[in-house]
Amino acid sequence: MCVFKAAALALGLLSPDMAVSAQAAGSPAATAQQTVPRTILALVDLREESTIRLSRIHTMAELPLNHLGLSVVYWNVADGLPDLSRYPDLRGVVTWFAGEPFADVGAYVGWAARAMDRGVRFAVLGQPGVRLERGGKPVALALSNRFFARFGLRDDDGYSDLTYKSKPVLADGMIGFERPLSGVLPGYPLFRKTDERFTSHLVMRRGDDPAGDSHLVVTGPAGGLVTEGYGRYFDAEYNRRQWIVDPFAFFRDSFATDDLPKPDVTTLSGRRLYFSHIDGDGWRNVTEVAPYAARRVLSADMVRTAAIEPFPDLPVSVAPIVGDLDPTWKGTPESLAAAKALFALPQVEPSSHTWTHPFQWAFFKDYSRQNEAPFLDREDSRKPGKGDDHAAEEAGEVSDIGRYAVPRAYLQQPFDLDQEIGGALDYFTRLAPAGKRAVLVQWSGDTSPFEAALAAVRKAGGVNINGGDARFDADFPSVTGLPPIGLPVGAERQIYAAGSNENTYTELWTSRFYGYRNLVNTMRHAGSPLRLKPFNVYYHMYTGQKPASLNALVSVLTAARGQELAPVAASTYARIAGGFYTTRFEALDGTRRWRVRDRGALNTLRFDHASADTIDFARSSGVLGQRHSQGSLYVALDPAVAEPVVALAETGRADRDPPAALPYLVEGRWAFSALTAEKQGFHVAATGYGGGGMVWQVPYPGRWTVTAERDGTRLWSGSADADADGRLALTVPVSAVAPLLLRFRPADGAAG
Repeated sequence: MCVFKAAALALGLLSPDMAVSAQAAGSPAATAQQTVPRTILALVDLREESTIRLSRIHTMAELPLNHLGLSVVYWNVADGLPDLSRYPDLRGVVTWFAGEPFADVGAYVGWAARAMDRGVRFAVLGQPGVRLERGGKPVALALSNRFFARFGLRDDDGYSDLTYKSKPVLADGMIGFERPLSGVLPGYPLFRKTDERFTSHLVMRRGDDPAGDSHLVVTGPAGGLVTEGYGRYFDAEYNRRQWIVDPFAFFRDSFATDDLPKPDVTTLSGRRLYFSHIDGDGWRNVTEVAPYAARRVLSADMVRTAAIEPFPDLPVSVAPIVGDLDPTWKGTPESLAAAKALFALPQVEPSSHTWTHPFQWAFFKDYSRQNEAPFLDREDSRKPGKGDDHAAEEAGEVSDIGRYAVPRAYLQQPFDLDQEIGGALDYFTRLAPAGKRAVLVQWSGDTSPFEAALAAVRKAGGVNINGGDARFDADFPSVTGLPPIGLPVGAERQIYAAGSNENTYTELWTSRFYGYRNLVNTMRHAGSPLRLKPFNVYYHMYTGQKPASLNALVSVLTAARGQELAPVAASTYARIAGGFYTTRFEALDGTRRWRVRDRGALNTLRFDHASADTIDFARSSGVLGQRHSQGSLYVALDPAVAEPVVALAETGRADRDPPAALPYLVEGRWAFSALTAEKQGFHVAATGYGGGGMVWQVPYPGRWTVTAERDGTRLWSGSADADADGRLALTVPVSAVAPLLLRFRPADGAAG
């Protein structure tokens, strides 16, 4: 394989199945193969929750489930009970009802029993859905207890509505995750424990009588149950939610995920992944930053000058709106020149923020020009304010919907979905230098595209991102502020951004223009003690308008530069996120060994609670490296190998990188691929941004020489010493935006 194809694979620019690896081709066929189930079926009632996007499971439970390697699909029980044969890799079912969703509770209890009998585990939060039929008719206690018995419980038809005499006699480490049990506690049913195979995590007692003990949170061989009111706390005044139960521990036990390799979207080459993307709103705003304001410099040019050109080591995907650039719409020579100047920078990826910037995507699902006619005279009705006389949008998207009261920013021609998606991508590709292609659509407005819009991106050969509004800081003090990886929309999938933009930090761009500097708090909490999200710097071009907002952005970029990250283009992250949903594992031989299939651009697996585990390289293929972090083992897969095989073994020491007979990557800033051992040393393809800091574990200590080549021309050579444990750390000071080939050889006299 040529180095350029290998390096492109490493960044996800090509699908791994486009490459043929001798290593993969030579791997032995498995004698026993079984797909490891990782699908969770979420039952929702869209009569009580208007959309999946706003449902309790999607907004609170799906992120922890994703972190545990589980992919969630949804079923609306208003349409009846699903046929489980539709889900061949089903691992479990999760429910979180608020009312009575079933007209025939007996049918649901029977359906659940049949599912559990075939090994499907259930996680039940909130109302279990088996006490009342829809409409309020009580269900026979014997029928309800058929369901509860599956969780080792019996409802004794008692209820503690006055809880001032109640107290927890058992509350283990699963309880009090973000909020302790305190204050006036919710009422609860009297659940007796009937099966000692289940573990009780929360037991409440009325007074001092053990006969009144009620087991409110349990997990066991069939799954887990959390009683209504004891899973999360909700503050209606501030619309804040916090977990009482540790959702990671609860779902881990409920769905028995310890044996499951986790596809990980947060990590590349052993480091936390970084990406940045800019929506084009405010492109033509005139900056207020002195002395540029006097020269009427556009916000887009101001961002380029202050926040992109000074950071060549941090890639950024820039997504203008065609209507802001094209002279047949509202474009000017200056706005068009700003785009060309940005796209010419090596660290900039051209992307699209659509053609006309829809604000309310649902308006265009069944589009009619007649329905849009009442808004046509409002497009230019707003009087421009100081500094934004050429702005399509002065401020945040949500506030603009109210200000303009229009469904999209530019209305002068009828809406055309193909033009909005594929046409805009083609437009920006033509503006970019040769070799750069716009493939990423960054959703505009309410970031709620309908299924056909997502399909249009896929058919245009693109990927998508935006939505989610990730926050985890003093204003949003809960992991519930972090969204899952994406959202199913019909047969398509929307990929969420990993961070929120400056809108949510500035009261929809009305005050506290310095607020975006607080992004670093969300990124810190989303990275430790569990790495839940990549480091994502996401903002709009109007950030370049205000001095405070521009200073805040520069402070965030400076903070990112000081961290150990692996930067990639935003489209690469979108591809990696897509790979999370397609990845399949085949268990081989029943000996902690798996074949990885259909992973797309995803090249990191994670094994939790794995401090004593290591890769067994003798039984693995297509593995670039490994690194222990936060109690987990992160495994880097080789993009040049379509179907790697990963095997684990135990290691004697967890305080150092495990030794191996072959070299492997511990961590690095770049993406690597096509690792090949040679008679003396090894070589590997690399691509990335900034200086190539990296650590390798090599078979023996001593001096190693390293060279960086491109097209057969040596660009750099140097040397580094591997320590007594074989740890080789170095930095290659060469640009790897264009792919490199790195060669490592032991110097004369080195051991071995």
